[in-house]
Amino acid sequence: MPKYKVTGGQDGTSGVTIDKKWYAPGETIEAVATKVRWLVEQNYLAAIGKAPVKVAAAPAPEEAE
Repeated sequence: MPKYKVTGGQDGTSGVTIDKKWYAPGETIEAVATKVRWLVEQNYLAAIGKAPVKVAAAPAPEEAE
C-alpha cells in the first residue's frame, strides 16, 4: 500500500479519518490509493516516496499470415 503524509489541508490543522481512525497533521499513514484519492486531490494527504509503478501489458503476439 502507498504511504501518505497528513498535510492538514489548506489551514494545516485538519486531520483525516480513514477506516474509522483519525490521523493528525504530520502523521504518516498507509492507505489504498483509490480510497484516499480525493484527500490527495484536496491536499489533505501527500504521497510519500515513489509513485506506484505501472506495469505495461505485454503486446499481443502477431498472427502469422
